Amino acid sequence: MSRVCLDVLIKSDESGFACSKTKLVESGLPHLRPFNVSNDGRLDLSEVYEVPETEAPLGKIYLDAGDILFNNTNSAELVGKSALVQSPMRAGFSNHMNRIRLDTNQIEPAYFAFWLKRQRDTGFFTSQATQWVSQAAYKTSEMRKLEIDLPTLLEQRRIVDLLSRAEGIVRLRREAKKKATELIPALFLDMFGDPATNPKGWANTTFGTFGDCRLGKMLDKQKQSGDYQRPYLRNVNVQWDRIDTDDLLMMDFRPEEQSKFLVRSGDVLICEGGEIGRAAVWQGQIAECFYQKALHKLTPNLSKVRPDFVVWLLWHLANTGALLGSATHATIAHLTGVQLKGLNLICPPIELQVEFEKRVDACHSIQSQQSAATTKAKATFDALLAQAFSPSSS
Repeated sequence: MSRVCLDVLIKSDESGFACSKTKLVESGLPHLRPFNVSNDGRLDLSEVYEVPETEAPLGKIYLDAGDILFNNTNSAELVGKSALVQSPMRAGFSNHMNRIRLDTNQIEPAYFAFWLKRQRDTGFFTSQATQWVSQAAYKTSEMRKLEIDLPTLLEQRRIVDLLSRAEGIVRLRREAKKKATELIPALFLDMFGDPATNPKGWANTTFGTFGDCRLGKMLDKQKQSGDYQRPYLRNVNVQWDRIDTDDLLMMDFRPEEQSKFLVRSGDVLICEGGEIGRAAVWQGQIAECFYQKALHKLTPNLSKVRPDFVVWLLWHLANTGALLGSATHATIAHLTGVQLKGLNLICPPIELQVEFEKRVDACHSIQSQQSAATTKAKATFDALLAQAFSPSSS
């Protein structure tokens, strides 16, 4: 294995060209931008801007197989994103990216792409980038000064094959995890139908009959210290079907307030504003926890509704825009307590809701398994990547 300066290996590293969004056209030259380079090193072509071909400088309308697009300017943590072009493309690229072409007689482009990924994973590009007011930049002229440990082409291909297989497993795991998250919405529709149109003809009732619903306590920054400190949930902690307790504030709740604003296992927390209706069930992750005024807390009447049914009923109504019609539209749309309680909603038989709850539990189990498998696959890939390029060649 030899140690080689990248300046010897890089044949060209041209930057792309800028083009204002005002010049975008419906049918023109694809113009790849930093968001087209995914965080895991792939070209993401799900959304592509197109520009008049006349905007492209000579020679910057083609990408060859083996080219690498390197994101030279972005927020500090995203500088250094790169993607290997797998097949020839007729496309331009942003001035925030460089098209790197290599001497393939010495280095496999995929090997170099994995090396770039390793450098970024270790924080090298972030630490070496020049920081501006809102962006950071790393020049490929600086990259050319770096050295890389270079095995034979045969060994490079072996390493690429191994890493590609491991990376492929990670992607499959992520796809399986994504599909697992789609199970519950599909299950809801299968069992209850579209709640906005009610094709199954369920009885209707108002949300106010679902149980006791009230808003939380306003955050008082002057009370973030004291003798009665308790964890405090905000709307940012409530995600769809999940409550994130990693970043909780603390606030002083006096004894006479604690029973009123305490969240108990089985309560449903619902966002008043932002993504209105976003909801999750509190499972008692913390012995005592209290909640913000921007959150509605429903303590459900379990003889009438089940918590998981409420969450996914709101999910479907929010995702079809049905809740927006009931909301107050000020600077930010929000759903007041009166508006929430007045919503006219389907209310299927409680026995069917209980069956739905059991199936949701089974789906959550599948999601947990897929999440654990994804984490394990990613850890394996990261270990192989570190081993392939260790010690660091930067």
